[in-house]
Amino acid sequence: MSNTAAVLEERRGKSVWLTLNRPEVKNAMNGEMIEALVEAFRRLGADDNTRAIVLAGAGDAFCSGADLAYMMQQAQQQAANQQSGLTLSSLFRTIAECPKPVVARVHGLCFAGATGLVSASDILVASRNVKFGLPEVKRGLIPATISPYVVQAMGVQAARRYFITGETFTAEQAHAMGMVHELCEPSELDAKVDAILAELDSCAPLAMAECKKLVRDVSRMDITSDDTHHDVAMRLVKVRSSSEAAEGMMAFMQKRKPVWAQ
Repeated sequence: MSNTAAVLEERRGKSVWLTLNRPEVKNAMNGEMIEALVEAFRRLGADDNTRAIVLAGAGDAFCSGADLAYMMQQAQQQAANQQSGLTLSSLFRTIAECPKPVVARVHGLCFAGATGLVSASDILVASRNVKFGLPEVKRGLIPATISPYVVQAMGVQAARRYFITGETFTAEQAHAMGMVHELCEPSELDAKVDAILAELDSCAPLAMAECKKLVRDVSRMDITSDDTHHDVAMRLVKVRSSSEAAEGMMAFMQKRKPVWAQ
């Protein structure tokens, strides 16, 4: 992919890195970047050679959110405004529902829509100097398309505050509320991401995809319902009878690595 592309794509071993590449505007998301990300996540999600996807940013910031010039342009026409809203919403859903694990590598700034990108990801690794924020209300906007993912990531109580104040909050605060999984020094960011990717390389690809779907579905289920308990039991039955599970259990008993970890 050209170095002038809005999103750079690089394969590193079993993983693919998608790097937001508009550093001159702190990787603000415009139409080209949004469409490129949707296409890449859909394609890589169906690629058997891809074990995991890393979402990163070029330059001194992960992402400053949506490009306001682009947002203003879209707002001028009703049809374009509606379509761009739907496309933006599909971006976060595509990341969240991608069958492959998505690791967000976050540094510098992570504002507005960028908070949606990382909240829709599965694992969030952030350097201690990251500034997070949901400043939409300060621009007369609301964090609507990212809200399903951000509310889950930070919790309802935190969302109540940060949605309506637009305050900036630190990586330490994001870690304390459970939004950030791994917090590290800036110099340790790549090593921390690599360590997580190594763990993912040892896991069964189809089982990871099923786990992602399991978390999404169970979080919406009624734990007291008989249907819920039947559903999760049948999921185990389905996966346990798969060739992947047979290989994984046999490898464990034979004290060897399964085929996907070799």
